[in-house]
Amino acid sequence: MKTINIDGVEYALVPVGKLEPEVQLNITRFKGMATESDKYVFEATKIQRTEWPPEYYGIDIEFTDKRSKPWKTDHWDNNSWMNEVLDNNPESLKLLDHICPQGIAEFKAFLKVLKEEGWL
Repeated sequence: MKTINIDGVEYALVPVGKLEPEVQLNITRFKGMATESDKYVFEATKIQRTEWPPEYYGIDIEFTDKRSKPWKTDHWDNNSWMNEVLDNNPESLKLLDHICPQGIAEFKAFLKVLKEEGWL
């Protein structure tokens, strides 16, 4: 065992093990909004850029279909398509054929809120 003498007092040096290396984290900040009904969940996430100025850009919507178990989820990140759904574009609405009319109405109402908030 190693010792050290300070002002005439002998101290034992006790090994404490290795110190953990410093961890570098890459933090992603985001904002979110969600709506849920008995059949569906729509959760919008807006990611913040890491560059300066750290503006938010684009949205991703996680869609959950709760009509049968296990619930099915999907991710939608095409903001142009979302705007086309709001504009009742027939080609864009075809991609929602698997959702009932209530779900389409809920999705369009959610998109309208996102547009009013400046997210779309």
